[in-house]
Amino acid sequence: MLDVKFKLTPSHTTERVWMEPSPLRTLFWNSTYACNFNCGVCFTNGGVPFTDELSTSEAMDTFKKAHDAGVRKIIISGGEPFMREDLIEILAYMGSIGLEARIASNGSLLTDDILRRLRDETLVKSFQISVDTIQPELYGEFHGVLPDRLASVLNIIESIKKHGFHTTVSSRLTPHTLPGIPDLMDRASMEGWATFTVHFPLHTGRSNYAFDQDTDFISLLRPAFDHFLALPKQWVIEMFIPWARYHPVVRHLEKRIRVVHAGCRAGRDRVTINPCGDISFCVCFDLPEFYLGNVRQDNLEDIFKDSKTCDMMRHPEKYGICADCANVQTCGGGCRVAAYSITGRLDGQDESCPVYKLQVKDEKKGA
Repeated sequence: MLDVKFKLTPSHTTERVWMEPSPLRTLFWNSTYACNFNCGVCFTNGGVPFTDELSTSEAMDTFKKAHDAGVRKIIISGGEPFMREDLIEILAYMGSIGLEARIASNGSLLTDDILRRLRDETLVKSFQISVDTIQPELYGEFHGVLPDRLASVLNIIESIKKHGFHTTVSSRLTPHTLPGIPDLMDRASMEGWATFTVHFPLHTGRSNYAFDQDTDFISLLRPAFDHFLALPKQWVIEMFIPWARYHPVVRHLEKRIRVVHAGCRAGRDRVTINPCGDISFCVCFDLPEFYLGNVRQDNLEDIFKDSKTCDMMRHPEKYGICADCANVQTCGGGCRVAAYSITGRLDGQDESCPVYKLQVKDEKKGA
């Protein structure tokens, strides 16, 4: 997922040399395919659980081995994570061995009792709740639920905040949700949500409402950037987009506010485990033909260190990716999932890159 985070609290993210060697630090775990929503945009095609999803003991064993390999943070998504009846048990175990957790959820199954247990029994630090829009009818259509569900989820977000968790609200950027982003920013400022995140969907799961993959979404967000700058309280913008620093809108933005370029760490300091234990380099890339192994029989640390795909993420120029571009060491060759969505090749060109777009434009002028 390509993300822009609007932080209403100070950022602790530091600038990185993106391609520097790194140990395995973080895991994404898509905990189940089960979901009680039916969103038109979903990178895992969440809905019905698979019969061979990791058991409680298998999940705990996986996280123990991950901890032994140096992982200290697990980011949990789904489907809807709280469709797993054993999730709190697993989170409590993770906390007992020192694993911090951050959870992405639709929020609909959370209660004060669950939040209290998570606060007291686990090392859960934050929640990211998908809201997408604060228009009830559009919310219902987008999420495949009744419109009145929005009000209950907004109440849960308030409970999350009261229980002391870092509170992030997210919106998937589509033609339907784009006009309402300033309203969500206003709500975030008014309610004291710590972070508001905009995701640009990658076309690897359901993408019924999404923009075309090569859409210049940074330019589409320019009015949203201006709106954020006009808020009475704003701190920083974080870009989890490989080539963001080279976009003209972002360069202009950096003259007005601090922009942190966190880039993409997929395959560089993290990998993803899907509900059935399959390992992939990116949380948005749950495709069988690109699985790197499975935690039931493969060593997670060895997969991270030795797989060709993770090596390609760390050293894209070795595989002919953007090898003639001076920015490859900081950009990392763009988004590999976007490149695959556009070209059908994992080592293809990320045609959403502004540097590439400018090159094509100049070539057309010179033709």
